Formats: sequence, C-alpha cells, structure tokens
Amino acid sequence: MAATMGAASPVDAPAAPATFPSVPAKYYGNTGDIPNCRPGHVCAIVAYDGKYHVFDFYRYGTYGLTRWHGRGKVVNEQAGGAAARVYDRSGTETACVAAGTATAGVDWDRAGKIKLTTARC
Repeated sequence: MAATMGAASPVDAPAAPATFPSVPAKYYGNTGDIPNCRPGHVCAIVAYDGKYHVFDFYRYGTYGLTRWHGRGKVVNEQAGGAAARVYDRSGTETACVAAGTATAGVDWDRAGKIKLTTARC
C-alpha cells in the first residue's frame, strides 16, 4: 500500500495525535512506507487508526503530546550528545534516546512530553 503522505486523517477515526507546539507530521499506511529519519532530526512514530503518524522534531525544546496512544518508537538522528527525552504526564522521565540511536516500545499512553536537548542521556 502506498503511503498517504500528508493526507487528512480518516473521516471516522478518532482525533489524530498532535504536538504543542506543532511539528510536521505525516500519515503512513504501513511501517514499510516510513522513510528514515533525517540527519539532525528526531522522529516519533505513533500508531493511529491502524496506520502511523510520524512526527518530525528538529528544534531543541519541549513539546506537549496530545492523543498519543499505544506503543511507538523514537529515532534520534541528532549529532553529538543531543538527546531526546520522553516524560510521563507527571513529569518523570521515562526514556532517554541518545544521539544516533532509536528505541522501540515507548508507552505513548503514559507520555506527556518529548524534549530535545543538548544534555546527554
């Protein structure tokens, strides 16, 4: 199945996952359609309505997560010691993804924020 890049979410689907502040996201039909995360970026994959939203983070900062559910993946293609940190809704860090690595099985049901930072894991 071809990717439905940039396509609107399905009509009967629940509200799509989002970030605040907003970052670019694309909608893909299956995992084989998801491209590699670009150098210098952090990508987060969230299952949604049987398909996938891929969020593309580029700037350091903290991003709130809305309607992220299930298990997903974080890919950190930043350089040096830059990290991507995932925090639950109470502010406790639940994952730290070092530059040049990825982690699968992130619990998006608990997640409340993602932070891109220069501080190493």
